[in-house]
Amino acid sequence: MSNFQPANSDLDNKYQIVQTHPKYFKAIQELCKKVYPFSKPWSIEQLESHCSYFPDGQLLVVDKQSDQVMGFAFSLIIFWEDYSPRDNWEDFTSSGFFHNHNPKRGKTLYGAEIMVDPACRGQGIGKMLYRAREELVEKYGLKRIRAGARLRGYSKYENKLSPQEYVRQVVQKKVYDPTLSFQLNQGFVALSVAKNYLFNDPESLGFASVIEWLNPKRANEKDYQQQKKAIEHFLTEQTFAPDYLPKELRKLVRKMSYLLGDIIKEMEGAKFYDQVENYRRTLKKKRNDLSVKDLLNLQKKLLQENAPDRLKFAHAFSVLLEVTNCCESAYRTLRQRISKRPIIKSSDITLTYVLTAHPTEARSKFVVELLGKIQETLLDGLQSNFSFNDIELKSHLKLLWTIPLIKSEAPSIEDEAEYIYSLLFSEKFFDAVLAPELGHNVRFRTWVGGDKDGHPGVTHQVMLKTLEGSRNHLLRIIEKKLKQVVRDIKELTLKDKISIEAKKLQLLLNSLKDLKHLKAEDGRKVRTWIQHYESVVSKLGKASKSHYQIELINRLLEIFPALVLPLELREDSQEISKALQKTTEPIAQMLAALMKISNGIDPRYYARGLVISHCETAQDMVNAKNLILRANKYAQLPIIPLFESREALKNCKRILTEFLSKQENFNFLCHKHGSILEIMLGYSDSAKEVGMLASRYLIKKSMFAIERLLAKYDITPIFFHGSGGSSARGGGNIREQISWWPQSAILAPKMTIQGEMVQRLFSSKEIFNSHSMHLCNQARIAKVKRPTDKKQPLLAKFIQLIEDNYRTLTGNKTVMESLLNATPYEYLDVLKIGSRPSKRSKDGFSLSNLRAIPWVLCWTQTRLLLPTWWGVGSAWEKLSDHEQKELREIFLSDPYFSSSVKTLCFSLAKVNLSIWAYYSYLADKKQYEEIQLMLEQELKKTTAMVASISGTNDLMWFRPWLGESIRLRSPYIHFLNVLQGIAMQKNETPLLKETMVGIASGMLTTG
Repeated sequence: MSNFQPANSDLDNKYQIVQTHPKYFKAIQELCKKVYPFSKPWSIEQLESHCSYFPDGQLLVVDKQSDQVMGFAFSLIIFWEDYSPRDNWEDFTSSGFFHNHNPKRGKTLYGAEIMVDPACRGQGIGKMLYRAREELVEKYGLKRIRAGARLRGYSKYENKLSPQEYVRQVVQKKVYDPTLSFQLNQGFVALSVAKNYLFNDPESLGFASVIEWLNPKRANEKDYQQQKKAIEHFLTEQTFAPDYLPKELRKLVRKMSYLLGDIIKEMEGAKFYDQVENYRRTLKKKRNDLSVKDLLNLQKKLLQENAPDRLKFAHAFSVLLEVTNCCESAYRTLRQRISKRPIIKSSDITLTYVLTAHPTEARSKFVVELLGKIQETLLDGLQSNFSFNDIELKSHLKLLWTIPLIKSEAPSIEDEAEYIYSLLFSEKFFDAVLAPELGHNVRFRTWVGGDKDGHPGVTHQVMLKTLEGSRNHLLRIIEKKLKQVVRDIKELTLKDKISIEAKKLQLLLNSLKDLKHLKAEDGRKVRTWIQHYESVVSKLGKASKSHYQIELINRLLEIFPALVLPLELREDSQEISKALQKTTEPIAQMLAALMKISNGIDPRYYARGLVISHCETAQDMVNAKNLILRANKYAQLPIIPLFESREALKNCKRILTEFLSKQENFNFLCHKHGSILEIMLGYSDSAKEVGMLASRYLIKKSMFAIERLLAKYDITPIFFHGSGGSSARGGGNIREQISWWPQSAILAPKMTIQGEMVQRLFSSKEIFNSHSMHLCNQARIAKVKRPTDKKQPLLAKFIQLIEDNYRTLTGNKTVMESLLNATPYEYLDVLKIGSRPSKRSKDGFSLSNLRAIPWVLCWTQTRLLLPTWWGVGSAWEKLSDHEQKELREIFLSDPYFSSSVKTLCFSLAKVNLSIWAYYSYLADKKQYEEIQLMLEQELKKTTAMVASISGTNDLMWFRPWLGESIRLRSPYIHFLNVLQGIAMQKNETPLLKETMVGIASGMLTTG
């Protein structure tokens, strides 16, 4: 490259600009030490790398006479879309080596370093270097120069101004900064502020201003408009800069966002893409200051679009949120893979997960598999130092763009079952579950196909079909594994032995087809096949017998001894009573069919037990026992009382005492069930009735009371938590979530996993194993440190005040109808997004009439999450100063209260009253202000209570990264909320379905 010529003739006579050369390396290092004595200078390896990648970009100013280095400017070309304005210096420069130099795609010259000898400052050397960079931009046809301007003067203003305000005042020339002021005078503009741009810099405290210079010969009007908007936004808005989300994750999400944008542009055209981008940017700017007026203005614009485009807009944002979840799961998986894991000791702890599909999660197998492929491809790229297979990613994204996220027709029960099977039985995940090195025992069940109370469409035929569905998945897995063993035997054994071992295994393979359909005495057929399998395996050679696939099949047969995913049967107590009188009742037919197919093995291998919904009396338990005995007096199918209402939880000790006081009932448990009684606890239904905090408190009290009672009878309790996976939803870590459970509950954890948690928990073997390991570790701790239930009168008083406030609100039918009318409540049946109905009857509003999941879904979709926080603030205000102080101390010492407050904070972080006000305004323009005022007052009191107890105004102080994730997602969810409001007004059912899925995905909570 020829030398650049400075404009000043005096400088021209004294200095010249040349390319970096090895002969100058030591001089460059000396200059670095002179300017930054406390920092490491550029290494020889880095300088060599610069010259290797981009020699033209490494400029030196040298004295013509002495050849002394007086200053230098190092640069590289980058593709700006790969970065965030707030990434640090190491990100932009690949840790100073310029490995990321990208002249093929990049149109941005990034200024990595500019330095002038302090003894020569004021002579114009810095200007020479900037002019040379501008010529470099022109030579390579680049659009801009961007750099990080180190805020050398900020340390003096640290206690007076935020970094953003400091830069604004420098721009307005109210404050002088030695670096930024100079660069602004060179034609640069300030766009943002980066935190941790440089480390160990006492002058800037790590802060830098992101600056830009546009090349007037290459930049177009659009570029200048975008720059103008960026400047205006920075000068007038409080930009949200994430501090806690890992930069790798942010970079990954950014990459996928750009790729998705490319796909939308390719598939729908640049005009449509620009519309999507315009909406995204508009809401992003309003992240922290969103009003009902803003939302109504957005609605007005969207109403001018046609219905097909509105649906595509919703799809764009929903897919973006789904892809974001894939990025998070891929990153979490990577972290689990590279983290130092403790040695897992074998354990007798058994974890039982009962799976069910939430209505908004009843997706097609194809969508589930596609999202899994995207996650796998992202994980591969993360493990390859951010070298991604973009062709594969784009292919997956194109497919995801062309299909709806939710099935267009109402999903059947079999569809929901297939959704679960597609996750649980996916090859990579399932093999990890079967692996013996887990260190704990895992068991799986499902509600789908057995939950007659939750799914009125369940019949004995449906039950058999769902069992058959899991059977065929398991047979496919066994077949594939046996075929692998046969192939390996043929490779490793002698010819004369091949025929013996291979033929026997082939006979096993051929006989699998006889198990495909579930018919009478299926149990005998399964038992015969397993005995045949064990006989064949026992006679294999040592290498074949210890084949890894044989080990996995052995484990599979241990976990699924009937070669099906076992069901949990459930029916309402009143329907069970009817079934005793009439054998044609569905639950009676289901039990009869179960006994018929299981003949030959334990029926519990097909169905784990009969859960009694709305179990309010001992007679309800007796009825269930008698119904099971009538189906088969030798059967060992357990009865499982479900205590889900406020009254049932309060009276559970009395109910169980009355049941156990009868000798025949006690004998039933001892002789049929090994002195074990399983009790299910209804989290969602009790929370619907009394609110979240009061519900958890009731459940805590009930568990300890049941544990103490059953100990007197020498009966072991197993607590079945119908919590929908709440221990993994983000409201505190798993240890905190279960630390208030009694010891018996922790030693054999059994819980429902539903909705988005099924997909998140099973998204990778690493995430699942980490979750399970934490549960086991807590169980081990509980063996040593037994949780207690000491009396705390003040806490009991506070919880009662919350419950009273909550029940006052829900008892006001007029107010509740007004609130529910603003939600998708009235549309749930029309949407048919799940196989189960949203209401138990159509006789108007009542808490008992509305099912728990749709109830929660309505509040989640509209961003109100009412049952989680209503009444908490008012209850706090009723306490004296002394009582509030004591409650703060309880928060620090009591696991229940601590975890409950954190769960409350997680919900509050996702509440957005402006969004709710928008829904409320659409529903009733006259009443919305009155209702809004009521909600605002209570929310203000509740957030004040949390701040007083925690000592901080940051709702997510205990999970800052999760708080940032919520804030970053919010603008995209806002957009879907507005589209949902339009869909409800105009009865656009496809749009309503798409927004429901997108909002659920973005909120990380379905119900």
